[in-house]
Amino acid sequence: MVQAARSAAELLLKHRWKLWFWGDSVGLEGLLDAAEVSGEEKYFGFVYGLLKAWAAKPEPRGKFDHTAAGVALVRCYEATHDPALLETAKDFADYLKGFRQTAGGCPLHYEDAHLELPPELPAHHPHFDARQEQRRRAQSVSNAGPCVFVDSVHFHGPFLAALYAATSDERYLIQAEQTIGPQVQLLWDEERHLFHHFWIERENRRNGVLWARGNGWGMLGIVHTLEHLPMDRPLAAKLKQILVAQASRLAELQDESGDWHTVLDDAESYLESSMAAFVVDGFSRALARGWLSGEHRPVVERACRRLLRNVRPDGLLDGVSFETFPSTRAEHYRTMPVGAMVPWGQGPLLCAIRSYLQLREAT
Repeated sequence: MVQAARSAAELLLKHRWKLWFWGDSVGLEGLLDAAEVSGEEKYFGFVYGLLKAWAAKPEPRGKFDHTAAGVALVRCYEATHDPALLETAKDFADYLKGFRQTAGGCPLHYEDAHLELPPELPAHHPHFDARQEQRRRAQSVSNAGPCVFVDSVHFHGPFLAALYAATSDERYLIQAEQTIGPQVQLLWDEERHLFHHFWIERENRRNGVLWARGNGWGMLGIVHTLEHLPMDRPLAAKLKQILVAQASRLAELQDESGDWHTVLDDAESYLESSMAAFVVDGFSRALARGWLSGEHRPVVERACRRLLRNVRPDGLLDGVSFETFPSTRAEHYRTMPVGAMVPWGQGPLLCAIRSYLQLREAT
């Protein structure tokens, strides 16, 4: 597993980071975890250098800066006590506080969600189509308007909770709760015990597709926030309840191979490999803290075995889908190409290895 972590991290170093884009956050968290697992300080140094460069970046902020690697930023500050990183983290928290809210009080970070944009495929990919690439760049698709995405459950609550833990400043605790609480309220399906990919403000409804990786984002967002949330807070009890319900449903939906279908409740959709990494990471962390019971350990073991079989000799986690833009049609998710070398594949793999090894050490 340590060798797999090294190979996966080396490959991830070659990624062209956009500062920022969906999944950059978990990619940098994965490199920090790789440094701990492997003892290779260069992975930490890479993340630290990247964040220092971002801290020096002048305003104005970019369209996707709300997806910035906040947790990695706080972790690097705690490791270095670099005051510039702490100042950047506080500025980022203030930036997130400036977004408008929905009628129900949920921060809304995405005002113009374009539906069914094609993924950004490399030219050598067998599904690459120059006309589709032009369509993606032009964003010539329907616009759902303002939306709340499940990815944000992982981006914001964990960062704000970690910043609270690092500073003991209660305003960040309150901001964390006022961010992740409404996000979960909009996206969690109490009947099916899973997360929807996104919520559409102008229609006041969820998209209706239970996307696997989206549920990974939601689960890790809850787990990472709980790690810093005082357990006597009412939200902590609610989040733990959701975590247990989701874990039980994911256990039921796990394929015999150890993977999950990209549309979780659609057995005809293909098996996608990043979800196993999310589950190994999230379940391992929750098991180690007693938030999940031992009956979930076999799910972790099956997922971990499958995860390692999906790692190629060069360190690529094979079978990861490309960026999956929003849709209200399950077919859009079923036809998403795979084979990507991306932060949302490599990063969760590295996080999963660290969390699994820590779980084994603790038990």
